[in-house]
Amino acid sequence: MSTRQLLPFSALFFLATCLLPSCASVPVAAADAGAKAPAAESKSDAAGKAEARKGKQKELNKKIRELAHARIEKETGAIDAKIRAGAVAAALQNATDELAEKQKALELFLGEQRSRELEEKKISLDRSAQRAEFAKDELGELVSMYENDEFAKTTKELVLKRGRRELEMADRSLAVERREFAEFEQHALPQRERELRRKVADAELERKKAEFEVDKAKLELALAAAKADESIAELEAEIVELREALAKEPS
Repeated sequence: MSTRQLLPFSALFFLATCLLPSCASVPVAAADAGAKAPAAESKSDAAGKAEARKGKQKELNKKIRELAHARIEKETGAIDAKIRAGAVAAALQNATDELAEKQKALELFLGEQRSRELEEKKISLDRSAQRAEFAKDELGELVSMYENDEFAKTTKELVLKRGRRELEMADRSLAVERREFAEFEQHALPQRERELRRKVADAELERKKAEFEVDKAKLELALAAAKADESIAELEAEIVELREALAKEPS
């Protein structure tokens, strides 16, 4: 005989009425909870996606503004580049003209001015020497003339005194002229030549600096233009990516 057969009917009935309802209530509650969870999760996901879309749209608008600004900056940069290129070109031309003027001044001095001015000084010196020589000859003639003249003693002394003074002044003037000529030939002319050569060297340096400025400006302007193009290209690519990402998302 089995155990089930040993249990009285009343015991079986008690077990059926007590256990069956509680057991049946468990699946129903679990089913209700499972139905509510997906709904809550779906609502949270939708809010998150909406927020993400809003963020992407905001980023897209920002990139569009940045692109517009970058294009304007590129245009203003191109204008600045023209201004700077014109300025350095003008500076180079001015330096070139200045160098040509300094070289011409040096060539003129070496080729004509120095020899002419030296000759002018030599003529002045020779004139002084000639006056001194004439004064000496005149004094000699006066001495010879009045040497045996005993009746014009006073006149003789006056004439000879005047002749000697003229000779003295002529000799002193000649000595000054000789010193001036030596100073002019040995110091003044060489100093002027050195100054002219220094001006040429300075002008050459300024012209070289102007050439470097032109080269530097070309490199810097080319670099700035390249950076502007790269920035615009990057922004355009980012805008395309953001638009594609927004297009793939549901509205």
